[in-house]
Amino acid sequence: MLGIRFFPLTLGPMRLLTRRGMNLKAELEAAGLGVVETYPGGAQDLLGIERRSDLEGLRSGLRGLGIDGDVGRSGITDHELDAVTCALVAKLYTEGEAMALGDSDEILMMLPKPLAGILK
Repeated sequence: MLGIRFFPLTLGPMRLLTRRGMNLKAELEAAGLGVVETYPGGAQDLLGIERRSDLEGLRSGLRGLGIDGDVGRSGITDHELDAVTCALVAKLYTEGEAMALGDSDEILMMLPKPLAGILK
């Protein structure tokens, strides 16, 4: 439907990341914090910006969406730029500009509405 390729959670390395994420979610919720599940690569596709395989393109895309601060820092990693993307999705979620995918009995993945009012 959206043309986004997701990694299967049963794929070897993904199992460890999935378990780690579930544990982190439980800790954050126990501390009274809300948690938004997202996928940076899928979000980047829907935002129309490069993925982390093109670090400068991703940085440029985030800056084009109005994100500044550490995004322009020399030495910022692809993982940090993915984290910035995830934070942007959480912001869009709070503004009603995200869509939910998945099974509500488990967890929903939030992604930006395709080309919706990204930043105002």
